[in-house]
Amino acid sequence: MPSTRRTLLTTVGAASVALAGCSMPSRFSEPDDPPPSGVAELPDPDGHVAGANGDWSTFGCNAANTREIADGKAPVDGVTERWRVEVTQLSYQEPVVADGHVYYVDHRTLRVFDATDGTELWSLEDVRTPPLLWDGIAYVATVGALHALEADTGNPVWDREFEAPGSVTTPGTYAGRRLVFGIGEQVIALDPADGSIEWRRDVFGQVLDHVAVFKGYWYVIATEAGEVYLLDRDGIGGRRWQLPAAPTAPPSADSDSVYVTCRDGTTYALMDDGLSSPGINWTADTGGVERGIGVVDGLVLVANGGRLHAIDSESGDRRWESAVGDWQQTAPAAGRDTVFVGGDRLWAFDPIPSNSLGRGPAVRFEQEFAGRVGPGPVLDDGTLYVVAHVDDETYALLALE
Repeated sequence: MPSTRRTLLTTVGAASVALAGCSMPSRFSEPDDPPPSGVAELPDPDGHVAGANGDWSTFGCNAANTREIADGKAPVDGVTERWRVEVTQLSYQEPVVADGHVYYVDHRTLRVFDATDGTELWSLEDVRTPPLLWDGIAYVATVGALHALEADTGNPVWDREFEAPGSVTTPGTYAGRRLVFGIGEQVIALDPADGSIEWRRDVFGQVLDHVAVFKGYWYVIATEAGEVYLLDRDGIGGRRWQLPAAPTAPPSADSDSVYVTCRDGTTYALMDDGLSSPGINWTADTGGVERGIGVVDGLVLVANGGRLHAIDSESGDRRWESAVGDWQQTAPAAGRDTVFVGGDRLWAFDPIPSNSLGRGPAVRFEQEFAGRVGPGPVLDDGTLYVVAHVDDETYALLALE
């Protein structure tokens, strides 16, 4: 987003805090015109602070789990349905999308679809979390193993089994250099080429899914014991935090802080400046979150099953909060100066309209279905992918453009 929008957000901060407690989507403000669709050049993940490559190739979109797409494409004037695939009601994982394929965990079965028309290409059972996609390979966690599969066919490249208590988590990576994940109370790094083990480290508590990468260097490990660790590329610890409650969703990060929401209903901004003790920049009362934290243009976005909270990433001040409907299985996705979130419908917001004066976000569009919207949305190549209750007894994975 242009820097002028960020400057305005800071300027109107006092008004935002005063009105935040009762904020609704602003019907009094017009959204700003979005930037043109697309970008001149996709980012190089090896030099991008979030490790972004333009795809929604993992939980949280990129290595830092910011939930912001880097290809500059998004529907901003409304959506039409490209295709739908019926799914079970008991599926609470959002899809990931890369290289023209959509990967969706439907009640412990990974189903892979053609992003163009929804044709099912292949499937794999005993999967509970969405995979990591990198360089044509799907890295898929099952209970006791990590599998590298050809993304187009599902054919195995290698499999690595583990004899340890606990479940294997979906790995994280920065620019495909190594795969970092957990099993039980261990963190493990593998060589993506052949699955050979590079290092192991013990931690306290079951490692949670979807490691984040901080500043392109540190692997952020969260555990069910409320511990958060920074480990470098060799597995050497650089920082450790003990939070008062267990995290409820994977961590997210920007260039300044790591963001974690815990069971006490608090979102924590954790610092790694080497000076602060205990290294917590701010805390915010946001309620619990299960499906991830967005970090977009100076805002930390948390959907807590009723309201979408926008917290200033530097100060921890609440810029606004907005009712989106009572549904926990959604998280914000961002692209092209627009934030999308589910709930009682699909919402598309301009998060910081220039004429808002603290009333909250401006609505670009909203799309209703028969019932709740989520898991998702996620965003890839200008298309939104989201699960919605589409009629009395039917839930579907939708491609909306």
